Amino acid sequence: MADLYDCAVVGGGPAGLTAAVYLARFCRRAIVFSDGESRARWIPRTRNVPGYPHGIEGPELLERLHEHAGRYPVEIAKTRIAGLTGSRGGFVLSDGARTWMAQFVILAAGVHDIVPDDLGVLWSHVSTGGVRLCPVCDAYELRGKRIGLLARPERARSEASFLRRYSDSLLLFTHGLDPNAYKDIAPDSVFASRIAAIDQGAQVQVALADGQSAVVDALYVGYGVEAHSALAAALGAECDAAGYLRVDQRQQTSVPGLYAAGDVAQSLSQISVAFGQAAIAASAINLELR
Repeated sequence: MADLYDCAVVGGGPAGLTAAVYLARFCRRAIVFSDGESRARWIPRTRNVPGYPHGIEGPELLERLHEHAGRYPVEIAKTRIAGLTGSRGGFVLSDGARTWMAQFVILAAGVHDIVPDDLGVLWSHVSTGGVRLCPVCDAYELRGKRIGLLARPERARSEASFLRRYSDSLLLFTHGLDPNAYKDIAPDSVFASRIAAIDQGAQVQVALADGQSAVVDALYVGYGVEAHSALAAALGAECDAAGYLRVDQRQQTSVPGLYAAGDVAQSLSQISVAFGQAAIAASAINLELR
């Protein structure tokens, strides 16, 4: 029989590690499962995390959060949870080779950003800031600069509207999709050919398959994200149309004893929000355990 933890936290990003610190300080036995794939690792420098007026790089933030959790008796298992069964008081988690049991679970597995299948090269430019994924996080730093937008038609309008608040110079890349599907956006230029290559120096040069090229200060990818909510959904947890978990004011999902915090929960996907949600979830679980 596996040991019974007070709480298992699935996800080693800002939400998961913050929840672990709170649980440890409540003198609860907790374990964090981290596969090292936190979305925060891609952040070149975020400037809207409170307490870091000059900003902080994603890897450094994660390192600090691990150091913080390491000051307490928090167990961290470097593995990916593949299965979640059971119910409140007796959840069973498995990575395919081992199993763990916990009275409560906080799912903080986050999301992953979607990029076109043939543009994996974009990832090498995310950590350097040439390719951006979150305009809420860093559009402010591009005020008045030349911004590129690569997005599907159904998202392009809202993304363009947001970015227009920061710059009047907006270039749209459809990556081979029909430009007519992007009507009413009215960017400065529309490039309908597929993107062939990205080269980053002081600026980002986008080479197109038809021989054209364009230079921008940053290229935003607006293809959306996929929430890592499958473990909870398999237990019957309610999700919205986009796959985010629905939670109550204590961050509990529709499955008793199963909580969610961070990007996987239906909310604003921001690190500061993840911190708050983690504190709420851990505190609620502590009260339940009492």
